[in-house]
Amino acid sequence: MAWAPAQLPYLKPPDLLPAPLPSESRFFESTAGGCGRASHFIVKYGRGVKEIEGQVLLFLEHHLEACHSMPKLYAMYRIASTGHVCLIMQRMPGVPLDQLWPTLKDFEKSVICAKLNGILTSIRSIPAPPLYGKICGPFDSEDHFNAALVKRLRSAWAQMKKHSFKADFYEKNLGRVLVGHKPVFSHSDLQRKNVLVHWDTLQGLTVSLIDWGDAGWFPAYWEYFTALQGVQWDDHWSQRIEEITEPWLSEAAVMKMVHQDLIF
Repeated sequence: MAWAPAQLPYLKPPDLLPAPLPSESRFFESTAGGCGRASHFIVKYGRGVKEIEGQVLLFLEHHLEACHSMPKLYAMYRIASTGHVCLIMQRMPGVPLDQLWPTLKDFEKSVICAKLNGILTSIRSIPAPPLYGKICGPFDSEDHFNAALVKRLRSAWAQMKKHSFKADFYEKNLGRVLVGHKPVFSHSDLQRKNVLVHWDTLQGLTVSLIDWGDAGWFPAYWEYFTALQGVQWDDHWSQRIEEITEPWLSEAAVMKMVHQDLIF
């Protein structure tokens, strides 16, 4: 059965929950939003919380039901008093990789990178529609995706009543490098803070990937490019990224130029 976005409010059936859902009063102390933790749940709410993150988790569960490396969504709705989105998700076990990294041995880092590669391979194996962008588009080709980048830059300069010669440059040249890349499902924010590592006596070392709000159908180079954008260049994490996802050096270099002018 084909997947379709869930209508809000969304609630997973009670028999599929690990425990009763937490009450709103426990978390909604700040109208600006936040992230709360309970024994089984993570609760995200507020201005910066995107409905798309919840839809992505439902999409992944639909296509990768047996995959336990990303959280499940238990509830998604809008808070009556603010209209902001609230997500109640599975609390994944583990410690953020950015905290663990300095303490790990090389072979442990290699094992973790291999497991992350497995997660990305699984999401990239999901059959792709002819779409680029979020899980429902809006671009139907890589050319249209590139054109949107140029249009966004032109719009920014037009607001200053100036012509963007850089947009002219991109319009002429982006299609020479950013061409022929099929859409693949991408996490789009592969930073160590979004990786949880857990040692279990029965399962051994497990790795989870969280924060799926930027995920979607993007050109094959996108995962590598966005991963490099989070690199601080103060250790060898940049080299380890190549163990996790295929490097696209030319495409990443071009997108680095574009990124200097555009904010994603």
